[in-house]
Amino acid sequence: MKKSTFVKISVLTALGALPLSAYATNGMNPEGTGVTDRGMGGAGAAMAEATSNIVINPGAVVSVGRRMDVNLGVFSPKPRSYTLTGNTNVMGSGQSLDASQESDSNYFLIPYFGMASPINAKSAWAFTISANGGMNTDYAKNFAAALGYTGSTGINLEQLFVTGTYGYKVSPGVSLGISAIYAYQRFEAKGLQAFAPLSIDGTALTDNGTDNASGFGVKIGIQAKVSNSVTVGASYQPKIKMSKFDKYKGLFADQGELDIASTATAGIAWQANPKLTVAFDYLYIDYKNVAAIGNSSSSLGIKPLGSNDGPGFGWDSINVFKLGFQYAYSDKWTWRAGWNHGDNPISSSEVTANFLAPGVITDHLTLGGTYNLDKDSQLSFNYVHSFKHSVSGQFAPNLPGFGGGTMKLEMTQNYFEIGYGTKF
Repeated sequence: MKKSTFVKISVLTALGALPLSAYATNGMNPEGTGVTDRGMGGAGAAMAEATSNIVINPGAVVSVGRRMDVNLGVFSPKPRSYTLTGNTNVMGSGQSLDASQESDSNYFLIPYFGMASPINAKSAWAFTISANGGMNTDYAKNFAAALGYTGSTGINLEQLFVTGTYGYKVSPGVSLGISAIYAYQRFEAKGLQAFAPLSIDGTALTDNGTDNASGFGVKIGIQAKVSNSVTVGASYQPKIKMSKFDKYKGLFADQGELDIASTATAGIAWQANPKLTVAFDYLYIDYKNVAAIGNSSSSLGIKPLGSNDGPGFGWDSINVFKLGFQYAYSDKWTWRAGWNHGDNPISSSEVTANFLAPGVITDHLTLGGTYNLDKDSQLSFNYVHSFKHSVSGQFAPNLPGFGGGTMKLEMTQNYFEIGYGTKF
């Protein structure tokens, strides 16, 4: 197959599959972007192995060269569940919301496409399409079935990023990059009728089908080779202001506004010997500064859902640490391994709303490898196991009418990805 034909097919495949994505690891951000860096725990701010490194750090674009990558992952967040015990006399009905449910919809596709090319000896451009997370729950039974509500309960958030990057080598070994980002997200909520009395608009709270939002952002980065064996990198992406989910203005704070949190990354890569590279990244995700995500759910009942600076999911901003190893075993094979540890954004005091988004996982083991088909093309893969983690706390402590009790959130995940990369 001609490479030009392969490129066209790859782009169409990526665009067609991306709306199926849903991901939640470091809160709602994936632990990595592409098949190579994800195999190293997501560490890639100081690397230039593939176009996905440009998504992490635009400063890598000059070093990546003329390259195209197409990846496809299968993500399984199973199980993700909630358990509510000790709940009594809800709304004076004499009924209990006690329940234990595991979410359905357990397999999702996560595609990636990237292309980069030099402009001249000092500058380069890149174009990437990536999925950067989301939240999904799909409980077969209505959360408030004891009160007579029917149908399933859950939410689905999907995000897509289309990015154009320009980079320039400002001096030998030092490159700067800037990315223009188009962000698209869509959202749906089901089975939240019991919360309608707590909303500014109960008709724009739940069961309104899928709604869309979009916005534009930027990301800046630098990558510098400080010695023959050590490269460092850093990047920053400010918060992306998104248009509002009008169909869900009675759910998200500020009448349906769900912005994308700012991130800051710093990394180092050390080539310990000709075969072994060790990489480490630090990532900060500022969830707390996005009202719909970071505002505490404890204000529910004091401020209505959807109001200005109203209740959110109560997520804390988090620190993420990524450690990766890459070993060039032979001319044909390269092996990777890594560990990713992030803070849990959901505290025990914020479990009430987060049965809808139980992103409590903190630790991930990653493995991967690359097989060189020829001097220009490779097949790569990775596997990620996100270890089971749980959080328990008092249910609706500031809403006595909801009957109290203890809610436990639990989640684990597995992910497998394959990718094709080629110079063109």
